[in-house]
Amino acid sequence: MLTSYEEILSRRITPDTHIPSHDFLFRWDDRPCFARGELVALTGKAKSGKTFVCSLLMALAIRPQIMGISRLHDEPLRVVWIDTEQSEDSTQEILSHRIGKLINQPIPDDQFFVYNLRRDNWQERFNLANLCIVHAKPDLVIFDGIRDVVGDINNYTEAQNVLEKLLSLASWSGACIVCVLHQNKSIEDKTLRGALGTELQNKSYETYECQKDPDTHLFTLRQTATRKYDITQRLEFSVDQDGLPVIEARGDEAIRREAGSNYAERINAAEMIPKIFGNERVISSIEFKQKVRRLIPKLAAESSYLQFLREAYNLHLIQKHTTENKENFYELCQPISNSQERGVPSLF
Repeated sequence: MLTSYEEILSRRITPDTHIPSHDFLFRWDDRPCFARGELVALTGKAKSGKTFVCSLLMALAIRPQIMGISRLHDEPLRVVWIDTEQSEDSTQEILSHRIGKLINQPIPDDQFFVYNLRRDNWQERFNLANLCIVHAKPDLVIFDGIRDVVGDINNYTEAQNVLEKLLSLASWSGACIVCVLHQNKSIEDKTLRGALGTELQNKSYETYECQKDPDTHLFTLRQTATRKYDITQRLEFSVDQDGLPVIEARGDEAIRREAGSNYAERINAAEMIPKIFGNERVISSIEFKQKVRRLIPKLAAESSYLQFLREAYNLHLIQKHTTENKENFYELCQPISNSQERGVPSLF
Protein backbone atom coordinates (compact mmCIF):
# COMPACT_ATOMS: atom_id res chain seq x y z
CA MET A 1 0.00 0.00 0.00
CA LEU A 2 1.37 3.40 -1.00
CA THR A 3 2.02 5.57 2.05
CA SER A 4 3.79 8.64 0.72
CA TYR A 5 3.81 11.01 -2.24
CA GLU A 6 7.38 9.92 -3.06
CA GLU A 7 6.07 6.42 -3.73
CA ILE A 8 3.32 7.80 -5.95
CA LEU A 9 5.91 9.71 -7.99
CA SER A 10 7.45 6.40 -9.06
CA ARG A 11 4.22 5.74 -10.98
CA ARG A 12 4.13 9.11 -12.73
CA ILE A 13 4.57 9.17 -16.51
CA THR A 14 5.84 12.23 -18.38
CA PRO A 15 6.99 12.70 -22.00
CA ASP A 16 10.56 12.39 -20.74
CA THR A 17 10.04 9.22 -18.70
CA HIS A 18 12.29 6.43 -19.98
CA ILE A 19 10.13 3.39 -20.64
CA PRO A 20 11.73 0.36 -22.33
CA SER A 21 10.14 -0.75 -25.58
CA HIS A 22 8.22 -3.99 -25.67
CA ASP A 23 10.25 -7.07 -26.46
CA PHE A 24 8.28 -9.42 -28.70
CA LEU A 25 8.76 -13.17 -29.06
CA PHE A 26 7.40 -13.76 -32.56
CA ARG A 27 6.74 -12.13 -35.92
CA TRP A 28 3.70 -12.83 -38.09
CA ASP A 29 2.57 -10.97 -41.22
CA ASP A 30 5.72 -8.85 -40.81
CA ARG A 31 4.39 -7.58 -37.46
CA PRO A 32 5.87 -8.28 -34.01
CA CYS A 33 3.52 -10.14 -31.68
CA PHE A 34 3.34 -11.91 -28.30
CA ALA A 35 5.03 -9.33 -26.09
CA ARG A 36 7.01 -10.16 -22.97
CA GLY A 37 5.46 -8.96 -19.74
CA GLU A 38 1.95 -8.98 -21.21
CA LEU A 39 -1.13 -11.19 -21.39
CA VAL A 40 -2.35 -12.60 -24.70
CA ALA A 41 -5.84 -14.07 -25.02
CA LEU A 42 -6.35 -17.16 -27.19
CA THR A 43 -10.00 -18.00 -27.65
CA GLY A 44 -12.47 -19.98 -29.76
CA LYS A 45 -15.25 -22.51 -29.51
CA ALA A 46 -14.63 -25.98 -28.13
CA LYS A 47 -12.47 -28.11 -30.46
CA SER A 48 -11.66 -25.11 -32.66
CA GLY A 49 -7.89 -25.69 -32.74
CA LYS A 50 -6.70 -23.77 -29.68
CA THR A 51 -4.42 -26.59 -28.51
CA PHE A 52 -3.00 -26.93 -32.04
CA VAL A 53 -2.09 -23.24 -31.96
CA CYS A 54 -0.58 -23.62 -28.48
CA SER A 55 1.52 -26.51 -29.80
CA LEU A 56 2.67 -24.35 -32.69
CA LEU A 57 3.72 -21.53 -30.35
CA MET A 58 5.61 -23.94 -28.10
CA ALA A 59 7.36 -25.53 -31.07
CA LEU A 60 8.53 -22.06 -32.13
CA ALA A 61 10.54 -21.98 -28.91
CA ILE A 62 12.93 -24.39 -30.65
CA ARG A 63 12.32 -24.00 -34.38
CA PRO A 64 12.94 -20.49 -35.75
CA GLN A 65 10.02 -20.56 -38.19
CA ILE A 66 6.86 -22.62 -38.62
CA MET A 67 3.88 -22.05 -40.92
CA GLY A 68 4.64 -18.39 -41.58
CA ILE A 69 5.28 -17.42 -37.93
CA SER A 70 8.89 -16.82 -36.90
CA ARG A 71 10.79 -16.38 -33.65
CA LEU A 72 12.36 -12.94 -33.36
CA HIS A 73 15.43 -13.95 -31.35
CA ASP A 74 18.10 -16.49 -32.26
CA GLU A 75 18.16 -18.08 -28.81
CA PRO A 76 15.62 -20.84 -28.04
CA LEU A 77 12.88 -19.91 -25.59
CA ARG A 78 12.03 -21.42 -22.23
CA VAL A 79 8.40 -22.53 -22.10
CA VAL A 80 5.97 -23.31 -19.30
CA TRP A 81 2.80 -25.13 -20.32
CA ILE A 82 0.15 -25.31 -17.60
CA ASP A 83 -2.59 -27.73 -18.62
CA THR A 84 -5.73 -27.75 -16.48
CA GLU A 85 -8.12 -29.26 -19.05
CA GLN A 86 -6.72 -32.52 -20.39
CA SER A 87 -5.75 -35.77 -18.79
CA GLU A 88 -2.08 -36.39 -18.02
CA ASP A 89 -1.71 -38.92 -20.83
CA SER A 90 -3.20 -36.42 -23.33
CA THR A 91 -0.77 -33.74 -22.19
CA GLN A 92 2.14 -36.16 -22.59
CA GLU A 93 0.93 -37.33 -26.00
CA ILE A 94 0.72 -33.76 -27.32
CA LEU A 95 4.17 -32.99 -25.89
CA SER A 96 5.81 -36.09 -27.34
CA HIS A 97 3.92 -36.80 -30.55
CA ARG A 98 2.87 -33.35 -31.71
CA ILE A 99 5.35 -30.81 -30.35
CA GLY A 100 8.18 -33.35 -30.56
CA LYS A 101 7.40 -33.99 -34.23
CA LEU A 102 7.03 -30.29 -34.98
CA ILE A 103 10.53 -29.57 -33.64
CA ASN A 104 11.85 -32.86 -35.07
CA GLN A 105 13.95 -33.68 -32.02
CA PRO A 106 13.54 -34.95 -28.45
CA ILE A 107 11.88 -32.48 -26.09
CA PRO A 108 14.71 -30.57 -24.35
CA ASP A 109 14.26 -30.72 -20.57
CA ASP A 110 16.00 -27.40 -20.07
CA GLN A 111 13.56 -25.57 -22.40
CA PHE A 112 10.17 -27.17 -21.71
CA PHE A 113 8.46 -27.27 -18.32
CA VAL A 114 5.07 -28.93 -18.61
CA TYR A 115 2.66 -29.32 -15.71
CA ASN A 116 -0.76 -30.94 -15.57
CA LEU A 117 -2.93 -29.41 -12.82
CA ARG A 118 -6.21 -31.03 -13.75
CA ARG A 119 -6.33 -33.14 -10.57
CA ASP A 120 -5.89 -30.12 -8.28
CA ASN A 121 -8.64 -28.00 -6.74
CA TRP A 122 -9.35 -24.69 -8.43
CA GLN A 123 -8.42 -22.85 -5.21
CA GLU A 124 -4.89 -24.31 -5.41
CA ARG A 125 -4.19 -24.05 -9.13
CA PHE A 126 -3.11 -20.41 -9.35
CA ASN A 127 -0.55 -20.75 -6.56
CA LEU A 128 0.78 -23.93 -8.17
CA ALA A 129 1.00 -22.19 -11.54
CA ASN A 130 2.81 -19.29 -9.90
CA LEU A 131 5.38 -21.71 -8.43
CA CYS A 132 5.87 -23.32 -11.86
CA ILE A 133 6.66 -19.96 -13.43
CA VAL A 134 8.90 -18.78 -10.58
CA HIS A 135 10.91 -22.01 -10.81
CA ALA A 136 11.26 -22.21 -14.60
CA LYS A 137 11.79 -18.49 -15.39
CA PRO A 138 10.17 -18.89 -18.82
CA ASP A 139 9.93 -16.59 -21.82
CA LEU A 140 6.56 -18.01 -22.84
CA VAL A 141 3.73 -19.36 -20.68
CA ILE A 142 0.78 -21.29 -22.10
CA PHE A 143 -2.01 -21.25 -19.51
CA ASP A 144 -4.63 -23.69 -20.79
CA GLY A 145 -7.10 -22.77 -19.44
CA ILE A 146 -7.55 -19.94 -16.99
CA ARG A 147 -11.22 -20.73 -16.41
CA ASP A 148 -10.02 -23.44 -14.04
CA VAL A 149 -8.46 -21.01 -11.54
CA VAL A 150 -11.78 -19.42 -10.55
CA GLY A 151 -14.82 -20.95 -8.88
CA ASP A 152 -17.41 -18.81 -10.67
CA ILE A 153 -16.57 -17.59 -14.17
CA ASN A 154 -19.27 -14.91 -13.86
CA ASN A 155 -17.97 -13.47 -10.59
CA TYR A 156 -16.41 -10.08 -11.41
CA THR A 157 -14.50 -9.88 -8.13
CA GLU A 158 -12.84 -13.26 -8.75
CA ALA A 159 -12.15 -12.37 -12.37
CA GLN A 160 -10.55 -9.04 -11.50
CA ASN A 161 -8.45 -10.64 -8.77
CA VAL A 162 -7.11 -13.39 -11.03
CA LEU A 163 -6.36 -11.06 -13.96
CA GLU A 164 -4.54 -8.61 -11.70
CA LYS A 165 -2.42 -11.47 -10.37
CA LEU A 166 -1.68 -12.68 -13.90
CA LEU A 167 -0.69 -9.19 -15.04
CA SER A 168 1.59 -8.82 -12.04
CA LEU A 169 3.11 -12.23 -12.73
CA ALA A 170 3.70 -11.38 -16.40
CA SER A 171 5.30 -8.06 -15.49
CA TRP A 172 7.47 -9.53 -12.75
CA SER A 173 8.62 -12.58 -14.74
CA GLY A 174 9.00 -10.83 -18.09
CA ALA A 175 7.15 -13.72 -19.74
CA CYS A 176 4.42 -13.54 -22.32
CA ILE A 177 1.46 -15.36 -20.74
CA VAL A 178 -0.99 -16.82 -23.25
CA CYS A 179 -4.35 -17.30 -21.54
CA VAL A 180 -6.65 -19.84 -23.20
CA LEU A 181 -10.37 -19.31 -22.64
CA HIS A 182 -13.41 -20.59 -24.53
CA GLN A 183 -15.94 -18.37 -26.24
CA ASN A 184 -19.60 -18.60 -25.30
CA LYS A 185 -21.32 -21.73 -26.61
CA SER A 186 -23.75 -20.02 -28.98
CA ILE A 187 -22.45 -20.13 -32.57
CA GLU A 188 -23.23 -16.47 -33.14
CA ASP A 189 -21.75 -15.26 -29.82
CA LYS A 190 -17.98 -14.95 -30.12
CA THR A 191 -17.41 -13.09 -26.84
CA LEU A 192 -15.15 -14.67 -24.25
CA ARG A 193 -16.96 -16.57 -21.52
CA GLY A 194 -18.23 -14.82 -18.42
CA ALA A 195 -16.85 -11.99 -16.32
CA LEU A 196 -13.45 -13.67 -16.63
CA GLY A 197 -13.62 -13.31 -20.40
CA THR A 198 -14.60 -9.66 -20.15
CA GLU A 199 -11.66 -8.91 -17.84
CA LEU A 200 -9.25 -10.91 -20.00
CA GLN A 201 -10.34 -9.02 -23.11
CA ASN A 202 -9.80 -5.72 -21.28
CA LYS A 203 -6.39 -6.62 -19.87
CA SER A 204 -4.86 -8.47 -22.84
CA TYR A 205 -2.30 -6.89 -25.14
CA GLU A 206 -3.60 -9.01 -28.02
CA THR A 207 -6.45 -11.40 -28.69
CA TYR A 208 -6.40 -14.29 -31.16
CA GLU A 209 -9.37 -16.37 -32.27
CA CYS A 210 -9.42 -19.98 -33.48
CA GLN A 211 -12.20 -21.31 -35.71
CA LYS A 212 -12.98 -24.65 -37.32
CA ASP A 213 -15.21 -25.05 -40.34
CA PRO A 214 -17.49 -28.05 -39.68
CA ASP A 215 -17.83 -28.85 -43.37
CA THR A 216 -14.20 -28.64 -44.52
CA HIS A 217 -12.52 -29.30 -41.12
CA LEU A 218 -10.25 -26.36 -41.93
CA PHE A 219 -8.84 -24.44 -38.95
CA THR A 220 -8.28 -20.67 -38.98
CA LEU A 221 -6.26 -18.46 -36.62
CA ARG A 222 -6.69 -14.68 -36.75
CA GLN A 223 -5.93 -11.68 -34.59
CA THR A 224 -9.11 -9.95 -33.40
CA ALA A 225 -7.70 -7.23 -31.11
CA THR A 226 -4.37 -5.57 -30.38
CA ARG A 227 -3.01 -2.56 -28.55
CA LYS A 228 -0.45 -1.80 -31.24
CA TYR A 229 0.34 -3.96 -34.30
CA ASP A 230 -2.58 -5.06 -36.48
CA ILE A 231 -2.12 -8.46 -38.12
CA THR A 232 -4.47 -8.85 -41.08
CA GLN A 233 -3.18 -12.19 -42.32
CA ARG A 234 -5.04 -15.35 -41.34
CA LEU A 235 -3.39 -18.70 -40.78
CA GLU A 236 -5.41 -21.51 -42.32
CA PHE A 237 -4.36 -25.07 -41.61
CA SER A 238 -5.59 -28.62 -41.66
CA VAL A 239 -4.43 -31.67 -39.70
CA ASP A 240 -2.55 -34.44 -41.50
CA GLN A 241 -2.71 -38.18 -40.90
CA ASP A 242 -0.04 -37.87 -38.19
CA GLY A 243 -2.15 -35.37 -36.25
CA LEU A 244 0.10 -32.42 -37.11
CA PRO A 245 -1.07 -28.97 -38.27
CA VAL A 246 -0.27 -28.35 -41.93
CA ILE A 247 -0.66 -25.01 -43.67
CA GLU A 248 -3.67 -25.18 -45.97
CA ALA A 249 -2.01 -23.77 -49.07
CA ARG A 250 1.53 -22.99 -50.13
CA GLY A 251 3.46 -21.12 -52.81
CA ASP A 252 1.56 -19.73 -55.79
CA GLU A 253 -1.65 -21.40 -54.64
CA ALA A 254 -1.44 -19.60 -51.29
CA ILE A 255 -0.92 -16.28 -53.06
CA ARG A 256 -3.90 -16.95 -55.33
CA ARG A 257 -6.12 -17.84 -52.38
CA GLU A 258 -5.02 -14.80 -50.39
CA ALA A 259 -5.77 -12.51 -53.32
CA GLY A 260 -9.08 -14.26 -53.84
CA SER A 261 -10.09 -13.68 -50.23
CA ASN A 262 -10.41 -9.96 -50.98
CA TYR A 263 -13.41 -10.67 -53.19
CA ALA A 264 -15.56 -11.33 -50.13
CA GLU A 265 -14.99 -7.77 -48.95
CA ARG A 266 -16.52 -6.41 -52.17
CA ILE A 267 -19.65 -8.58 -52.08
CA ASN A 268 -22.81 -7.31 -50.39
CA ALA A 269 -23.78 -10.22 -48.14
CA ALA A 270 -27.08 -8.58 -47.16
CA GLU A 271 -28.06 -8.50 -50.84
CA MET A 272 -26.80 -11.98 -51.76
CA ILE A 273 -28.03 -14.04 -48.79
CA PRO A 274 -31.77 -13.82 -49.75
CA LYS A 275 -30.87 -14.88 -53.29
CA ILE A 276 -29.00 -17.89 -51.92
CA PHE A 277 -31.99 -19.01 -49.84
CA GLY A 278 -34.56 -18.24 -52.55
CA ASN A 279 -37.97 -19.36 -51.30
CA GLU A 280 -36.47 -21.46 -48.51
CA ARG A 281 -36.05 -20.46 -44.89
CA VAL A 282 -33.68 -23.30 -43.97
CA ILE A 283 -31.12 -25.07 -46.17
CA SER A 284 -28.36 -27.55 -45.43
CA SER A 285 -24.79 -26.30 -45.07
CA ILE A 286 -23.80 -28.33 -48.14
CA GLU A 287 -26.57 -26.79 -50.25
CA PHE A 288 -25.69 -23.33 -48.92
CA LYS A 289 -22.08 -23.70 -50.02
CA GLN A 290 -23.08 -25.05 -53.42
CA LYS A 291 -25.42 -22.10 -54.02
CA VAL A 292 -22.77 -19.60 -52.90
CA ARG A 293 -20.25 -21.07 -55.30
CA ARG A 294 -22.79 -21.15 -58.13
CA LEU A 295 -24.18 -17.63 -57.64
CA ILE A 296 -20.84 -16.01 -56.68
CA PRO A 297 -18.04 -17.72 -58.64
CA LYS A 298 -15.51 -15.30 -57.14
CA LEU A 299 -15.93 -17.14 -53.83
CA ALA A 300 -14.52 -20.39 -55.18
CA ALA A 301 -11.47 -20.09 -52.92
CA GLU A 302 -12.17 -21.58 -49.48
CA SER A 303 -10.77 -18.53 -47.67
CA SER A 304 -13.12 -16.24 -49.62
CA TYR A 305 -16.11 -18.44 -48.86
CA LEU A 306 -15.28 -18.51 -45.14
CA GLN A 307 -14.86 -14.74 -45.10
CA PHE A 308 -18.28 -14.33 -46.76
CA LEU A 309 -19.81 -16.77 -44.24
CA ARG A 310 -18.31 -14.87 -41.29
CA GLU A 311 -19.73 -11.62 -42.65
CA ALA A 312 -23.18 -13.21 -42.87
CA TYR A 313 -22.84 -14.31 -39.23
CA ASN A 314 -21.60 -10.92 -38.06
CA LEU A 315 -24.46 -9.11 -39.81
CA HIS A 316 -26.93 -11.56 -38.23
CA LEU A 317 -28.21 -12.57 -41.66
CA ILE A 318 -28.04 -16.29 -40.94
CA GLN A 319 -27.77 -18.62 -37.99
CA LYS A 320 -26.50 -22.17 -37.84
CA HIS A 321 -28.18 -25.23 -36.36
CA THR A 322 -26.89 -28.74 -35.81
CA THR A 323 -29.28 -31.68 -35.54
CA GLU A 324 -28.89 -34.68 -33.27
CA ASN A 325 -27.44 -36.51 -36.29
CA LYS A 326 -24.68 -33.85 -36.52
CA GLU A 327 -26.09 -32.42 -39.75
CA ASN A 328 -25.58 -28.67 -40.18
CA PHE A 329 -28.23 -26.26 -41.48
CA TYR A 330 -28.35 -22.52 -42.03
CA GLU A 331 -31.49 -20.55 -41.24
CA LEU A 332 -32.31 -17.13 -42.66
CA CYS A 333 -32.60 -14.69 -39.75
CA GLN A 334 -34.77 -12.12 -41.56
CA PRO A 335 -38.32 -13.25 -42.40
CA ILE A 336 -39.02 -14.06 -46.03
CA SER A 337 -41.85 -12.17 -47.67
CA ASN A 338 -45.12 -14.12 -47.44
CA SER A 339 -43.34 -17.14 -45.97
CA GLN A 340 -46.14 -17.74 -43.50
CA GLU A 341 -48.69 -17.75 -46.31
CA ARG A 342 -46.60 -20.31 -48.18
CA GLY A 343 -46.51 -22.45 -45.06
CA VAL A 344 -42.75 -22.61 -44.83
CA PRO A 345 -42.02 -24.83 -41.80
CA SER A 346 -39.47 -24.13 -39.09
CA LEU A 347 -37.23 -27.11 -38.48
CA PHE A 348 -35.96 -25.81 -35.15
